[in-house]
Amino acid sequence: MAAVHLAADEWVLGLGMSLVDFEFRVKLQGCLLAHAGTLLRAKVSVVVEFGSWSADEREAIRRVAVREHAQAELHFLKAPLDELVRRVRARGGPYAEALASDVLLRDAAKFQEPLADEIASFDRYFGPHDTWIPNG
Repeated sequence: MAAVHLAADEWVLGLGMSLVDFEFRVKLQGCLLAHAGTLLRAKVSVVVEFGSWSADEREAIRRVAVREHAQAELHFLKAPLDELVRRVRARGGPYAEALASDVLLRDAAKFQEPLADEIASFDRYFGPHDTWIPNG
């Protein structure tokens, strides 16, 4: 199934901004969520890849799908912190070290893994121990 992929990192960089300019990122994510709603209203599938460190952030994304009468899926992939830091540094770029140190290493404890009640609110959940079975 085709889908429009809305990844904040790609947009931030594409607009010539810093990946660690969080004020800009929050504004952009709001615009991208509004755009996701427009796409869903037109019956276009959307993958939102951002702003999902907390249950509240994931709920805001889910509500967009619910408002537009679309199914909402949560895909949660878990990797050890040292692997995430390694991947960010390997990806490189001018903001790699800031992302690794000032976001991942400093703020990792702020990440909230999805709990059972949150998972149950989504139409479909794919987690670290699930075997991928595509829809359709």
